[in-house]
Amino acid sequence: MKKDRRKLLKGMGALGLGALFSPVLAMGHGSGRPGMAKAPEPGMGKIYPAAPIPWQEGRCAFCGMPIATPKGEWRGKKFPQGFFERTYAQIVFEDGKALHFESLACMFNYAYAKGLVDGDGNTFYVMAVEALPKGCKRLGLIPARQATYVWGEKLMTTMKAHLVAVPSPRKAADFVRNRPNLGRYHFYTFRQLTDLSPLPEANLVPLLAKHTGLV
Repeated sequence: MKKDRRKLLKGMGALGLGALFSPVLAMGHGSGRPGMAKAPEPGMGKIYPAAPIPWQEGRCAFCGMPIATPKGEWRGKKFPQGFFERTYAQIVFEDGKALHFESLACMFNYAYAKGLVDGDGNTFYVMAVEALPKGCKRLGLIPARQATYVWGEKLMTTMKAHLVAVPSPRKAADFVRNRPNLGRYHFYTFRQLTDLSPLPEANLVPLLAKHTGLV
């Protein structure tokens, strides 16, 4: 039965049917239900210092990918230098321990699955990038609550999340202006992405099922 359920989840992930799991995965997000405590407002608590980034050996806590661009091929494909690093994110806890993520969507989805709220004993960080005509220059980590996020239809990122973080709304406008072939695009705040989670990305349903203990 466990094997059949795993196959079913994999097939549903390919079809983009993650919404079917919403009632099951709403751990920590049902503050309006009787008998449940109201969850803290995200992005309102203390900001803890960012943790060092383990570029050499770090793996994504959600999808398992390396957080740094591999030398040579990765799963049969070669990526430009710095490709993985530009979407890095982390959740650092009050005791200094941290979780590392290769994709911004992986961080939001892990937090959704585990019921973690930014500011409630932890701080979410994202890698901010600067809009350049070609590529993305990394500017360093900033608190995720302070960033502006750009989703672009033809924005190439790992996990097919199509999502990057920039320092401000003005930088978001620059990012889009420098990419006339971006296709459809949207700007988001941290709170909006938190409210919209889980966010679409590759293998979403199987990964959510894994981290919520369904398989």
